[in-house]
Amino acid sequence: MVNISKFRLAIDLMSNIILFDKNEQIVYAGIEIVNSLEKSGINLSELKFSKKTEGTVRKQLIDEIKKVRNNQIPVCFRFDNIKSDFYIFPSNLDNSDYIALSTRRKINQINKIEHDLTERVKELECLYNISHEIEVSKNPDTIINNITYHLRQGFQFPEITTVYFQIKGTKYGNGSCDSVTAARTLTENIYLNKKIIGNIKVCYNKNEKFLKEEKQLLKEISGKISRAIEKYRKTRHLEKQRKILLLKNRKLIKLTEECNERKESLRIFFNAITDIIIVIDSDMNIIMSNNETIGNVGKCYKKIFNKDDVCENCPSIYTFKKGKPRLLETKHGEKSYLLHSNPIFNNKGIVNRVLEVCHDTTKEKQMEFQLIQSNKLASLGKLVAGIAHEINNPNTFILGNIKIIKEAFTDILPILDQYYHENDELKIARLNYSLFKENIEVLMEDMENGAQRMKKIVEDLRNFAKKDDGSMEDLVEINTVIKNSLRLVSNQIKRNAELKLELSNKIPQFVGNNQKLEQVVVNMALNALQALGNKKGLIKISSEYNKIDKEIVVKISDNGIGIDNESCQYIFDPFFTTKRNYGGTGLGLSICYKIIKEHHGRIEVESKVNEGTTFKLILPVNK
Repeated sequence: MVNISKFRLAIDLMSNIILFDKNEQIVYAGIEIVNSLEKSGINLSELKFSKKTEGTVRKQLIDEIKKVRNNQIPVCFRFDNIKSDFYIFPSNLDNSDYIALSTRRKINQINKIEHDLTERVKELECLYNISHEIEVSKNPDTIINNITYHLRQGFQFPEITTVYFQIKGTKYGNGSCDSVTAARTLTENIYLNKKIIGNIKVCYNKNEKFLKEEKQLLKEISGKISRAIEKYRKTRHLEKQRKILLLKNRKLIKLTEECNERKESLRIFFNAITDIIIVIDSDMNIIMSNNETIGNVGKCYKKIFNKDDVCENCPSIYTFKKGKPRLLETKHGEKSYLLHSNPIFNNKGIVNRVLEVCHDTTKEKQMEFQLIQSNKLASLGKLVAGIAHEINNPNTFILGNIKIIKEAFTDILPILDQYYHENDELKIARLNYSLFKENIEVLMEDMENGAQRMKKIVEDLRNFAKKDDGSMEDLVEINTVIKNSLRLVSNQIKRNAELKLELSNKIPQFVGNNQKLEQVVVNMALNALQALGNKKGLIKISSEYNKIDKEIVVKISDNGIGIDNESCQYIFDPFFTTKRNYGGTGLGLSICYKIIKEHHGRIEVESKVNEGTTFKLILPVNK
């Protein structure tokens, strides 16, 4: 059941109000104000609408209501026959034109309640802010300096309030209360261990009285400050005791540190070694390791090599049996290791522990393999250059001789025509003369064109294989670079793939190194070909110029097997390859990346597994 007393104030307020609408008609009248008016001889009907208003009570009231409606300012009103004052004020309900009438006594009562609530809120805020300052500040001087403002704001009239602290001869605050009369001053003592060490004074600079609640507020605050000072003193005392204990324990700590220093040095040295170091017992259980992943428990073969049984030719078994060190190279999966076992003897001279060092030699083996491959490639380059030179010499003889033979046939054919006219059964190279004459010129043209192609291929091979001085002084036409590169690999591509070129004609020249860029295009084209595998696929090479960014974009695409996301992160790393079993060295894309970087460009990759790959070579023309 709802307790009606909770709503007593609202009911009391509504009982003491009369509301008038914009036509000055009464729309609501509270029972209390109606009874009060009737007791004074004014009936509610006299305030209602009437054609005759001259000299009536309603006339007086309406005139005042209109003033309030026009000015939106409350006025005090008194009926002729009533000593009590009334307030007429705009109600502002939903921006309406309602005007309210109520007794001055009731309005003052409501205002007092509102004022009291406001003051209580100020006091609560003051207490909260001061409690917060005490909580976050550690020094009493800092606390007192910070709470002066908050304390002043907690009183009725902050603008005329002076707060003054005095603790053990030290003064704090925004002024002094010495010249203010005792009637306008509040004082509360500050204690430490039940002894007065100072006080708080609050005074008004004008003739105002303090509220009972304000006196209680000051008492509460003085208690908080006393407790804060006492806590600070206890904390300082504890701090002094702590320093004494620390001083006494310093020698003990120093001794402990010296004992642990050697142990820690050994541990740091042990953990700093990048190789895996373990100490194992005769059952292959790990007792100690320098690797957090391996830890200090478990079987060594399980933790290091993820095997379920002891490794074949385990060097530790030999060391346990013979008491001698042993070195062993082994391979587990794709990784290579060098294992070195060393005996640890007990007091009786028996091997009860073995220290085993496991060194991962995978990268070293890969680099060794790559160096061999690089030497092979260097030898192959020299061999290609030599073969090109050897082919070029006889090809030069062929080109020169074909020209002489063509001139000779120009002179011989009229003689042969005359002879054929007399002997119509003439055959040359087992062909009828007419068929021979028809095809001999075509054969010589084919021979000359073939020799010219050989000459061009040899020149391209020699240019590709010649030593590069690394200068960036060539005037580069990217389309020419692409075409020159493709002449070297076009036969390989055409045997296994369809080659599609889309080269833009409006591409500016830029300064760079033609030979290095040709090397990039050759590598990229061969990679695209290898990505197709055994299937007949498509290789597309395009060029375009981005005018906005002033960049040349060369795209080399294939519809091959693609590259997975994990491999995409490492394809430009030296010696990384997914084709090691097929002769891949892992250097091609790394070299391409370096060359494009030298041209202040970048390489972007877009790839989907089983759909294909696109490499974008982006070269700025303004660098």
